[in-house]
This record gives sequence, C-alpha cells and structure tokens, in this order.
Amino acid sequence: MSDLVIIGAGPGGYVAAIRASQLNKKVILIEEKEVGGVCLNAGCIPTKTLLHLAKIIEENKNLKNYGIEFSLNKIDIKRVKEFKERVILRLRRGIEFLLNKYNVELIKDRAIFENEREIKLVNSNKRIKGENFIIATGSKPLFLKNIEKQNEIIWTSEEALNFEKIPERLLIIGAGIIGLELGTIYFSFGSKVIFIEITNQILPGIDFEIANYLKNLLERKGFIFYLNSILKEIDINKRKAKIETKDKGEIEIDFDNILLAVGRKPRSEELNLSNLILDDFGYIKTDKKMMTNIKGIYAIGDVRKPPLLAHKAMYEGKKVVEIIFQDGEEEDVYIPNCIYTEPEIATIGITEEEAKSRGLEVIISKVPLSTIGRSLTMGKSEGFGKIICDKNKKEILGLHLIMPNASEIIGEGSIFLNLKLNLEKIKKVIHPHPTLSEIIEETFLSAIKEAIHNLPYG
Repeated sequence: MSDLVIIGAGPGGYVAAIRASQLNKKVILIEEKEVGGVCLNAGCIPTKTLLHLAKIIEENKNLKNYGIEFSLNKIDIKRVKEFKERVILRLRRGIEFLLNKYNVELIKDRAIFENEREIKLVNSNKRIKGENFIIATGSKPLFLKNIEKQNEIIWTSEEALNFEKIPERLLIIGAGIIGLELGTIYFSFGSKVIFIEITNQILPGIDFEIANYLKNLLERKGFIFYLNSILKEIDINKRKAKIETKDKGEIEIDFDNILLAVGRKPRSEELNLSNLILDDFGYIKTDKKMMTNIKGIYAIGDVRKPPLLAHKAMYEGKKVVEIIFQDGEEEDVYIPNCIYTEPEIATIGITEEEAKSRGLEVIISKVPLSTIGRSLTMGKSEGFGKIICDKNKKEILGLHLIMPNASEIIGEGSIFLNLKLNLEKIKKVIHPHPTLSEIIEETFLSAIKEAIHNLPYG
C-alpha cells in the first residue's frame, strides 16, 4: 500500500509527488494524458512561447520609430508550432526525469475511486490502495449553452494553440486573461481581433484603472472591444455573429473563427465519489488542511478553488504534503497574478475597488513608468505602478503593475505582502539603476511622500 496516491500530474500533482518523495514516502502518481497538465501542454507554456514570438514581431514593427527597419515576409506556421512543441517536450521530459529520480511511480491511465480507500485504473482495470489521496485533476474550458463545440471554427484555448492557419478575423468571447493573451498572439500574427465581454471592463477582477489603461493602449493598436455585451446567436455557414450591446443595441460581426474564453470549470465530476461535497460551482470543498469531507482524501489546485493559477497549485502541492506527513494547516497567503499582454500586467493583494468596498483607511500611490530611466532607454514608457497601503500600519495591501516585464518584478510584492513588511523596512531595499524594478521603490516611497523622481500622488 502506498503512503500517497495522487490523481493528476499537473503543476500541483507532480510537485506534491516530488515533495512527498523528499520526505521518504512511497508515492504513486496517476495521469491519463501527459505530465505537466494543462499548464505545460495546453496552457501557460505554449501560450507564453507564442507570446514571446508575438512580442518580437511587435518590437520589430516599432523599430522604424528609431531609424531601424526590418520586414516581416511571412509566418511559417509549421515551424512556429515545431518550436512550441520542442519547448513543451523538453519540459515534459524534465518532469518525467525528476519523477524517475525521486522514485515516484508514474502510471499513465485514467483513475476513478472504487471506494474511499481504493483507486480503479479505467484502462487497465487494476486497483490501487493508499493511505492518503490527493485529487489534482485541474480544470477544463467552459462552454456557452447556445454554442456547440466545433473544432475547425469554434475554438477553446486548446484549438487556438494548435492552429493550422491565421484567421483574418478572430472573434473572442470573453476579455479575461486567456482571451487577452491569445488575442495578443493572433493580433501580432496578423488577425483582426474583436472581443465581446459581458462585464463593464476587460480583465474582470483586476484593478479597474489598470485594466482600463490596457484597454486604451490595445484599442490604439487596433483591438476592438464590445463591453457590457452578450453573444445572441451565430451563423456558422455565413460566419456571422449577432451581439447585444448595452449602448449600441444589436450589432452583426463577421468572423472566420470564434474563440471561447469564458472561463474554466473544475474537473470534479469525473472522480466517482458520490459522497464528495462540492460548492455551487463544482469546486471541491476542503478544510484548512486541504482535506475534503472524506478523511484521508485531499484536493489541491484548480479543482479546489480559484484562483486557477499554476503557481498556486504548486504551492498547495508542497503545502498539502507537509500537512499530511508533518501536520500543520494551510496559511493565508497572497498569490501574484500575471497577465502576459503587451505591456504585461502583474498584481498581488487587494485592488483599489476592494479597499473602498471594505471601508479600509488606505493610501493609494501611483507612479508613471516614464519616471523610470530604464523604460525610456527601451522606448517603452507607457504604464505605471500602483500601491494600496494601510494608512496606519504602513503595510502594503496591494501592488499593481502595468509595464514591460511586470511578471518578473511582482515577486518583490509577494515578499513584501507575505512577510508583512512595513514601508520603513522596505526602504532598506536597494534597487539597481537603471532597471525597471525601480518602479517598486518609487511607488512605495511615493506613498510616504519620500519619492525622489516623482511628485507625491494625490
């Protein structure tokens, strides 16, 4: 009997397996497809690979502003996909190598529960017993009731990442993170990109000022957004869609492909555990030890609760193993969120809107990126840093960035918030010059009216 059986070898599952092995536990990891889960094979990694290429295309376009010109002759889709697949394969083999070195038994099969102490492998019909179980089955794309899945014309993120050609007109339903990142790729590759979003802003849940700033930048480039709008009907044969907008009434839009980016749902209904308690959205309910209502069965990652982020799943994978075998319970942590548009957005902690809704006494400080010398040397000075700070404790409650390489810088905010450092301690941090990271220093110094290169905000 194994000490631990894990269902799902995505970011949460494989990390949990390795951590358990480090604690000298016998581990079985079951995965029906490929290790790395959606993130590695059909999500984070292929998307960021293509976004890197999109960024190079956009930078080459802008070089003419500085007296340097290149011409983009064509995009060889086959070679682009080959590069993407090489990246995925190398990382996948790396994970498999690590699992082997840590003596984790990896089984490629679909797993369901035979009972609360035993797993059934669907394809081989074998049974596996365990002392403890971790459910790390992740999530899958949501569909709209009035749209049938049609891989050639109507895509989810999976089809969008395995394209055979670049559509002339791409209609994206949902202007959240997935929609915007894939829209950024296709726009750079030559598509006309049109968004339909049901809410009043792009990136729902992100600080409104940050999201609106990005929307304005993207519109200037040629992106089209219909906010407060819903999809009424589509004609696949004529490639036309009717949408209902709040301000302009009904509008007809031509498209070549539609990308459904309306969110994801947890894969919790596939486990054959009738006694498992789920919430109204299908997420598995857990306690502070990440244990479900069934003793010895735990859940982590997307299948447990939002945010649906790979690094959140990885953190939970390590933490739950330590809880199972070393006791303890989950701690409240701040989780950074990164959006790889151009420019990037990175956030951690509460937004200005959340602070106001809670009635908190806060200081809000904002510093334009153009005050940072490094941004001017790059020719990329559009953006800003924004901080929400507790007025009395002088502790950071939220940090929001829209700027180049924001994803590489937000880790500082994770340190500040999770270690609860006040601004007096943070003042001791020296940022190298010239770097984009200086935006962090200028923003928090601005909150206490000590910024050198920026007049106090507000």
